[in-house]
Amino acid sequence: MIDEKKLDEKIARIVRGIELEVPPALEAEILVATADLRPRPGRIWLHRPFWLAMIPSAAAALLTVLALLPPSPQPSSPIAEIRTEFEIADKNIKIIFFQKPDFNLFKEN
Repeated sequence: MIDEKKLDEKIARIVRGIELEVPPALEAEILVATADLRPRPGRIWLHRPFWLAMIPSAAAALLTVLALLPPSPQPSSPIAEIRTEFEIADKNIKIIFFQKPDFNLFKEN
């Protein structure tokens, strides 16, 4: 069986023992190639997305509009009464329906 503590120590020694040196010519070439990627002090606003600045502005505008809108109108008083008439002339029949405000379609008697 492998001793885990010894294995961990061996791996740690190997990892600590690795040291990379970049040749000076290659380092200069890398710095030249990445010079355009570094942010410049005068152009900070170009690196920030415009929409990030718009989120708080949009939220403030929405809150302002909601605050200035009048509240939704309350429904007026219920209909007092509905009267519907049907007439069957050839049978001499007239049907009149009255619907009262307290009528509930789903209420059982």
